Amino acid sequence: MRPAGDGRSQDTPAQPEEPAVLRQRMVDLLVAAGTVTDAEVERALRTVPRHLFLPGIALDQAYADIAVATHWEGGIAVSSASQPAIVAIMLQQLRVEPGMRVLEVGAGTGYNAALLAELVGAGGSVISLDIDPVIVAEAVEHLTAAGYSRVGAIAADGAAGWRDGAPYDRIILTVGAADVAPAWVEQLAADGVLVLPLWLGSVEASVAFRKQDGGLLGLSLAPCGFMRLRGAEAGDERWVALPNGRKLFTDRAADIAEPVARLLATRPRRRFWAFPGVQLVPYIGLLGHRLVTLSPPEQPFRKRRALPRWGIYAEGADGPSLVLFAPRLPLALAYGGVAAEVAVEAARETLKDQRTGAIENWRIAARPRGTATAAPPLGAHRLVRRHFVFDIWPTQASDTNEC
Repeated sequence: MRPAGDGRSQDTPAQPEEPAVLRQRMVDLLVAAGTVTDAEVERALRTVPRHLFLPGIALDQAYADIAVATHWEGGIAVSSASQPAIVAIMLQQLRVEPGMRVLEVGAGTGYNAALLAELVGAGGSVISLDIDPVIVAEAVEHLTAAGYSRVGAIAADGAAGWRDGAPYDRIILTVGAADVAPAWVEQLAADGVLVLPLWLGSVEASVAFRKQDGGLLGLSLAPCGFMRLRGAEAGDERWVALPNGRKLFTDRAADIAEPVARLLATRPRRRFWAFPGVQLVPYIGLLGHRLVTLSPPEQPFRKRRALPRWGIYAEGADGPSLVLFAPRLPLALAYGGVAAEVAVEAARETLKDQRTGAIENWRIAARPRGTATAAPPLGAHRLVRRHFVFDIWPTQASDTNEC
């Protein structure tokens, strides 16, 4: 046997690394990437043992910068441990201070609640809600095992908040929402901060709002992707199964599932068309076009997982139409009529003139329906939802997000 470079024989298996070592390495990478910039959030990430919230998951996966799905319904994941990077980003958006009262909607594994408990300290409190009693029971087990039994994990529809603990200095959602439920604003203290993954009609962004003057003023935005909110405030966006194992995601997906399936069964027109940049994706949605995401069929024996495609569905005088973009190649597939192609081209031309910055440089404000102005501010796009009206306007990359 030839000795290995570290003195072990090559036939001796490497010993698994300790969880603490893997945890510090994970945080080191997040700090080096510029994702973690707040000292207290960094301390919490270095303290909370993530692997205890993911029993049965290999340690290297528990401390990788990836999301880990934990519960499924009908083949669709409904709960997960979020990617550590977005966890850190949202905690930094939340601006938690010691002694604060925090409400979390979406208990998941309990990991985020444990991080919040570290941030509020012994003088603060954390209540975590989830609509699924099984998920709550598991979160309680994980929190207890990790030493955070003082976190209150409760089985309830998060859309109603939790009045017994109100008012809260901070409220955070770890599930995607299409609107702001009135209870979250009512139970938020004056000048409090609400952070939620908000569906903007085309992409999801983690938005930090400050409660002020009867409305919500945006503090920051960051791109993200989360499981959808379930219960009374579930949005219209849905995953729907299509033939051949594909899945369609869009607002009211069931309404267009049949025509999309028919279009996909036809021969597409191929055209060289550079993949639209990340700026164009949300911009097209804000213009009112219907964006769609198509996930590929599951192929368990394929070494590399196929990426989903996004595109536009539109109906015109010549019938339904669909444009799908290749994830990496400068190639678009056009099906049916020409309305979708026209919409993409028009948005691209408009965007060139506006020089829109990345989503992190956008501004957003929200007011309850009935109190919003008759028209959005100049240059803003308006999204009208069940409870709130959101005005969103792209800005130059040099502009700030502060409102």
